[in-house]
Amino acid sequence: MLFGYIGNLALFLSLIFNVFLIFSSIKTIKNNNHINLKKINFLNNSVFYLLLISFLILIYCFTTSDFSNVAVYKNSHTEKPLIYKISGAWGNHEGSMVLFILILSFFSFIFFRSKVSEQLRFYTIFFQAILISIFLIFLILTSNPFDQIDPKPLQGLGLNPILQDPLLAIHPPFLYFGYVGFSLVFSFTLAGLVTNSFDKSWSQYANFWIILPWSLLTIGIGLGSFWAYYELGWGGYWFWDPVENASLMPWLSATALIHSNIVTLKKDKLHSWTALLAIFTFIMSLLGTFLVRSGILNSVHAFANDPYRGVYILSMILLITFFSLAIFIIKNPKKTLNQEHFFLQKDNFILLNNYFLIFFLSVVLVGTVYPIILDAVSGRSISVGPVYYHTILAPFLFIFLFFMSHGPLLSWNKQDKFLQLKNIKIFLPISVVTSLIIIFWFFDQKDITLILGLLLSIYLIISVIFDLISQKALKLNFGRLTSHLGFGILIFSIFINAYLSKEINTSMKVGDEIKIEEFTIKFSSINKNKKDNYEEVFGNFLVSNKDEKVELSPSIRKYNQPAQITSEVSIKSNFIADYYFAINLSEFEKDKIMVRFYFKPLMFWIWFSILLIALGGFYQSLRFKNEPKI
Repeated sequence: MLFGYIGNLALFLSLIFNVFLIFSSIKTIKNNNHINLKKINFLNNSVFYLLLISFLILIYCFTTSDFSNVAVYKNSHTEKPLIYKISGAWGNHEGSMVLFILILSFFSFIFFRSKVSEQLRFYTIFFQAILISIFLIFLILTSNPFDQIDPKPLQGLGLNPILQDPLLAIHPPFLYFGYVGFSLVFSFTLAGLVTNSFDKSWSQYANFWIILPWSLLTIGIGLGSFWAYYELGWGGYWFWDPVENASLMPWLSATALIHSNIVTLKKDKLHSWTALLAIFTFIMSLLGTFLVRSGILNSVHAFANDPYRGVYILSMILLITFFSLAIFIIKNPKKTLNQEHFFLQKDNFILLNNYFLIFFLSVVLVGTVYPIILDAVSGRSISVGPVYYHTILAPFLFIFLFFMSHGPLLSWNKQDKFLQLKNIKIFLPISVVTSLIIIFWFFDQKDITLILGLLLSIYLIISVIFDLISQKALKLNFGRLTSHLGFGILIFSIFINAYLSKEINTSMKVGDEIKIEEFTIKFSSINKNKKDNYEEVFGNFLVSNKDEKVELSPSIRKYNQPAQITSEVSIKSNFIADYYFAINLSEFEKDKIMVRFYFKPLMFWIWFSILLIALGGFYQSLRFKNEPKI
């Protein structure tokens, strides 16, 4: 209980120091003196260290099963393994908000040590401090992780079993570093606007701070997708769940921002568009926070179920949006450049792809938010599923892939029709022949969506390989090439997976053998296992596919605390396909169990492509970090 009081005190002190930081900054602005930053640095460091102490104490409370703490009581249990006690510290609403604010402060702490000009550094820290205060007030008033119970319970309620997974120890931190990292971009953008410093120099500094959180968010989304694939037992990796969309929306906006900022750096234009994207990206991150913590969603991903919190977060989003857009309108960095314009040059293709990315974002935003608004206004509930997204997005994705294939090969400064014509003559025949071979060899069903999806994803892959071979400045472009190659492989793998996946649902008992299509499934035996916190029943199956035989052992777990039954999948993976098996208790036949078998082609390449995309981003961010500044 003592440590809980210390953690609570650290939270309050961090808020006090942060308020002092804001008022000291306002006083400095009034005096028009941005040179002496020692006091600002001390206050900024103090906020970070106090939040770090608070977070470490919360972890200590979880690891020691201090059930006098409400958050520990609701989300832990003495029988839980240590790794889930630790990850339980951020596997709930209150603890996740502490981590969220700590990362806000961490970016402010790190940025203060950057080599950016003192004026820009000061204003960035000032805006970041305002964000920290807003979230700290929310945390202390509505979600205090150190609320106490008296008398102290002897046992906790436990953590949701589907969250008791090693991946959940690292998935949320990656997501938060991505989400919250865009707060620094947001603050840096406002600083550039108010100081009239939004120029090529700003863009060069900003590159690192934009690409780093984008790369971390990519990893976070990939880990979340992988977790959903093997933990939820639904046989898929993306379900267009509103909380999944909440992470995809800032990713799409940030992807547009990365490319727009490159144009600003190279051509000294698109300043207003870049600034607006930087603001909008963080707003999308805040919207994700609202969706997860408002209580308006019923999702395995959602944390909170308290409308009061939702009202606060929504008010916070509206307030931040209003003031940031007001600053943007007042200090809009318009520049008039007298330049010759040719359609076939790199910046035009980047801008076109920006428009496509914002269109994709708009489709996801409407599909995610509209059902919520409709339910709030009329009380009617509708479900927006994969058909909506696939039908609208697919045709525009094909055009996007074409522009993505050719944009990087264009010149920044001149029209070069002949080079592009030559490239098309190389890429198109190879892509068409490769696509036709794959389609006629592997697919019985041949529709236009499949043909275009394979053709244009292969077209992108070949263009990247061509660019890679012909690059004279490979070191400068290696990150971009890696990410683009990863995206091409991702789209190719998704189309193959969507059209060649197989699903078998049936009921079986021990000794049964069934044959469906090319698969033979034999239910060999049942085993039982007992752990500290759950009992487990394994079903042992043999799946035969032509000459290939695979043994799979899915299970059903019955957890003690909290009392819950889960289905644990069994997956055998190779470079070609995954054999995926899940079982459930049958509600209709007592002597049988429900069997779900999935054959999922190219799953390895989906995960590998996401890793490639992120690695390209990490490489590029480090290159910009080490690059001499203008």
